[in-house]
Amino acid sequence: MKFNGEFCLKVDELIRYSRIPGHLRSATRENAQDKALWLVEDFPFIVRKEDVEHETSVWLRDDLEPAEYDFMVNEILYRFNNFWKMREISKRHKLPSEYIINMQHPPPPNVPIRKFFLDIYLDDFGTYRNVYHSLGGVYLQFGNMPFRLRKQLKNHFLLGFVPFGGDIYEFFELLRNEIKSLERGIMINTDTGNYWVIGGIGCVTADLPQGNDLAGVKRHSANFGCRACFVHKDQLTNSHFDYLANARFSHLTDNQYAEATILPTITARERYATEYGISLVPQPFENLMWDRHLQTPRDAYHAMGGKTRRLLDVTFSLLTSDGESEWLRHWKLIKKPSKWSKLPNPIMHRQSFMFSDVLQLAMLMPFILRHFLARRYIKSDILQSIKQRLNLSRIDQVPLKVIQVWVTEAKALKLVFKITLNESDQQALSHILKEQSRALVEVRLKVFQYKSIIKFL
Repeated sequence: MKFNGEFCLKVDELIRYSRIPGHLRSATRENAQDKALWLVEDFPFIVRKEDVEHETSVWLRDDLEPAEYDFMVNEILYRFNNFWKMREISKRHKLPSEYIINMQHPPPPNVPIRKFFLDIYLDDFGTYRNVYHSLGGVYLQFGNMPFRLRKQLKNHFLLGFVPFGGDIYEFFELLRNEIKSLERGIMINTDTGNYWVIGGIGCVTADLPQGNDLAGVKRHSANFGCRACFVHKDQLTNSHFDYLANARFSHLTDNQYAEATILPTITARERYATEYGISLVPQPFENLMWDRHLQTPRDAYHAMGGKTRRLLDVTFSLLTSDGESEWLRHWKLIKKPSKWSKLPNPIMHRQSFMFSDVLQLAMLMPFILRHFLARRYIKSDILQSIKQRLNLSRIDQVPLKVIQVWVTEAKALKLVFKITLNESDQQALSHILKEQSRALVEVRLKVFQYKSIIKFL
């Protein structure tokens, strides 16, 4: 990586037994300490090239044992909820060098090598007013492009549309075969000479259900419908669930697919797939060299936009008719940036809003609610329900809880859509999302389908 203008090494630390936290020490670990080291996760440090003294051979014990090695690593030391924990070394995301194998002969000598990666976007959208017959749009970008070029519309390439009820596996067949050829490497002749070109998948971005399909995981309504970890749908609001120890790892998912295919009956395969939350239908990018879980990130725009729209629905459902009238009055009076488009009545027409409109409205919500929201504008049964659930001393505290949800939402949106995020921004975002998760659980109502909202967090 480049650090302070020079290329450096970013290294995860390996520590000896003596540096392990006291509550994790045991006789078994102490007896194995001669050659044993422990990998510390998510606390990397920077090493300048001139500070490297010599090479050391370390065997990560989830790989094949080398003929000779100096040290071995059997466990990962990681921090969760400010508490040090251990997990076995097999529960890690493999490095690209461990699963990307160039199957072609190396290029001829003195031929320049060019590499690029592809970013693929998939999204379903309705094609006619309120009649939702989804059409899947598939777009492609070259991830090597600098941001100033990548954000230009002309550099988004439309690959095609997947019609309603179409087979996504069949649609991606031609693209899948071409990417496979690029992974092996091809020779390209240009006006400036010959180049050996290698390419592959950078990331595949999709909305929640489509992303699960691409990652080979069951839809989010299943018991284990998260494509990042094995959280049960009943534990989505559990802030103590260790999603690091229970994460999904691509090489382990591959093993699960292999085990499912050898089961003798369809019923046994389906039962196995339900247990691990994997989908048995053919995967669009199967047999490609990629990490199905790391390279299918959450679509922040859809996730945050969808969550914000749900929060709007829930908030307006809390208000009495007088509360709705008062909200509209303050919405019309509040000063808005001149560049923003004029919106129709959000209470009546918000379902037709673009995500950009919804996100703009989210910026105003804390200020509007602070100006008018009082107990008389919230439905009485909801007031009593929240007061009893939170054991509040005064019913006047209920509006403050509702406002706090929108304050954390606005703060989260500001950080999520920053052009660049530094380490402190990421820590602040993580803190805000956890705070909002607690607030959403606190203010849950019959109409407040908070579990669906938490899935976006």
